Amino acid sequence: MKILGLNGSERKLGNTEILVKEALMGAEEEGAQVEMLRLTDYKVLPCDGLAPCVFGNSRCNLKDDFNFIIDRIFENDGLVLGTPCYILESTAIIKQFIDRVFSINFRSKARAKPAVIIVPYSTRGWTPYAFLQPNMLLLFLGMEVIDRELIHTQAINEVVLYDKALAKARSMGKELAKAVKTGDTSYRGEPGICPICQDRVLRILRDEETVECGVCGIRGKILIEGEKIRVHFDKDAILKHRFTAENIYQHFTYHIKPSRDYFTRTRDITKERRERYREYLKPG
Repeated sequence: MKILGLNGSERKLGNTEILVKEALMGAEEEGAQVEMLRLTDYKVLPCDGLAPCVFGNSRCNLKDDFNFIIDRIFENDGLVLGTPCYILESTAIIKQFIDRVFSINFRSKARAKPAVIIVPYSTRGWTPYAFLQPNMLLLFLGMEVIDRELIHTQAINEVVLYDKALAKARSMGKELAKAVKTGDTSYRGEPGICPICQDRVLRILRDEETVECGVCGIRGKILIEGEKIRVHFDKDAILKHRFTAENIYQHFTYHIKPSRDYFTRTRDITKERRERYREYLKPG
């Protein structure tokens, strides 16, 4: 049993790294072999959008460390993902990495493997989108998020003073290892509104009657029960959220891949028409 920690913080031995390592210590107590990668130690280029990974090759052809990192994820049985929350959401390296998993599409070898998310943050009330990017990354890879936690800690390395936070991270690592051993990937954390990603960020659609989880794409209706706001999601909608293996396959097979034929048919005219923009505002 092998469990990988991914650290999305630039700071070495900062709060994120300490919490990720604490979780890995918990996993190790349950018999796991553990390792950690600090994402900012590696070169992860922006996606160039050319998509040879979709239209032929099975791997991204950019010359950087992305394929090495994704292979490490696939080689492990579980994942601890840690990232600080900066200005409402995750760090840039997490966003960059999400764009690059486009090359994986429906070929993920991490599907059904368990994962946990740990997000330290400094300012209360500035975390509404803290879990959006981690959820998108892990759900796209087909992983099962079994727990996630926001941990308030501000100063450099300050989290070492908070025994409760350290204990929570360690227990998350232990539960992750247990999930690997037993195959039970049910959610153990604080429940959210969306039954898939457990987040509470919803979109109100134009009909002003329907709400949608912007991450998972499932739609429901708002209900008022006493003084409580509830959201009812249809069971079929839950089973057909956008990150199911079937929907990921259909997205690439029937929506992305056909665009190659259109590009080929229109290539000559688009090359001609784009020339008027080549010199416009060109740096001197």
